[in-house]
Amino acid sequence: MVSRRDALRIGTAALAGAVLPVAAAAAAGSPVVGRGCYLTFCRIPTAGLTTWKSIMDSFRADGVDRVVLWLGGAFRSRRYPVTWQYNREHRNVRENFAGQLIDYAHAVGIRVLLGFTPYTYDGTNQYAYERPDLKAQQANGNLARMQGIHSWGYNLDPTKPAARQFMLEYARELYFDFYPNADGLLIESSDIDICTGGDCDGPRHYYEVEYEFVRELSGQVWAHHPGAEILVHPNYFVGGSNGAELPYDQRWSVIFSPWTVNLEFAKKVSRAYYFSLDMISQPPAKVAASVRWVRDHGFASYFPSQEFFTYRAQHAEMGETNLIGQQLRPFGFDFLGLDENPYRDPVVLVNRVALREYAEHPDLTEDQFRARLGQAAFGPGATGQEVADLLFLHDFCYGRDKSLFTLAVQADPRVLRERLQRGLVGFADLRAVHERLGALPAVAARIRRSRNPAVRSLTRHIGLLEQNWDAEARSLLAAHLPG
Repeated sequence: MVSRRDALRIGTAALAGAVLPVAAAAAAGSPVVGRGCYLTFCRIPTAGLTTWKSIMDSFRADGVDRVVLWLGGAFRSRRYPVTWQYNREHRNVRENFAGQLIDYAHAVGIRVLLGFTPYTYDGTNQYAYERPDLKAQQANGNLARMQGIHSWGYNLDPTKPAARQFMLEYARELYFDFYPNADGLLIESSDIDICTGGDCDGPRHYYEVEYEFVRELSGQVWAHHPGAEILVHPNYFVGGSNGAELPYDQRWSVIFSPWTVNLEFAKKVSRAYYFSLDMISQPPAKVAASVRWVRDHGFASYFPSQEFFTYRAQHAEMGETNLIGQQLRPFGFDFLGLDENPYRDPVVLVNRVALREYAEHPDLTEDQFRARLGQAAFGPGATGQEVADLLFLHDFCYGRDKSLFTLAVQADPRVLRERLQRGLVGFADLRAVHERLGALPAVAARIRRSRNPAVRSLTRHIGLLEQNWDAEARSLLAAHLPG
């Protein structure tokens, strides 16, 4: 099975192309119909309503028509206050502005879906602290291990009536009581540490039980709001070693990822969306490849993650021990504010431009893309060299195994040190870091002497890289380079 770490490393379009047959190409030049955006709102506790409105403006400028706001763990549930205690400093927990944000999104033409995961993940996995008798069992009979991202807790056992009651009441409170102006739900099934022991009796039966919850909740939502969109994962329908084979209701939209794509089933659903991590972890060429893959396979929308994080990490997220106790910054850039729209940053802008330009013109040439990137980032007078320097910085910060939480190995020696300790760096990686550091001074000099203020704004990135690669960090690199 493909892992999310693999998706971050080589790009989801590359993974999908490696494991799936390629369909006949769509008509040349035809645009991608829809553009979504996936955000774990609950993991951005520091941003207020004004910043979120600005973020919605950025998404709309990119042609985004749907946004998932993951609200699990980020609203002040009255029935189950344990679900937000870990996140009590979240601005929405304190101020409850998400309803106003949804109204604003509607005003700029964006539909909003509220996200959560049944029986696990943000907010939901906190309930086991109050009800440890509801913990899931592993296949070996042991109780669930503590896991998560930001919200670390325990998966629940969906075969237990009290767990089912909790999930229904929590989801109903989110949608009906707090944010009835939302356009629907993302019910994101998990494939990580799900209950497979005891009465769960393996992954297939687990998904059969979870499906009953999804079907019941969906029926209640549609009875209240017939036009609500409910976005689900394909695990309930495709069988195999990690799924069930249950009836599909045409009112459901289905979101696929590289590790869950089933092209035969995708042809049968009313609306098939494709999720990827390329926007936050890959060069623009990989974004372009994902856009073309979506078009060529007839998906209704490209629906990438555009997640960033601003919480203080209390655990080794995805094994990254260097994060413990650290205040996470948007996309790993230390100079970006905790209550700032990070999508305006010129390096972050690179993949935004790739999304909107390739979605409109999937067969855009590299030269055409660079011209449009220069216009968007620096204005009509942008030169080819300025665009090349911007792409150099993007590659510096995003290349070589960028994680969800940090800059790439070559941009942050703290990451390099952690990866070396875990045996995740090779000589080729070290040589690439050395080469980019060697090219940095010439790029820095051009940026600093530019007369264009938009170009000179990149001095923040130059300063960060120079600060990161001090004498001690360069000694660390030199000590590990082959002679």
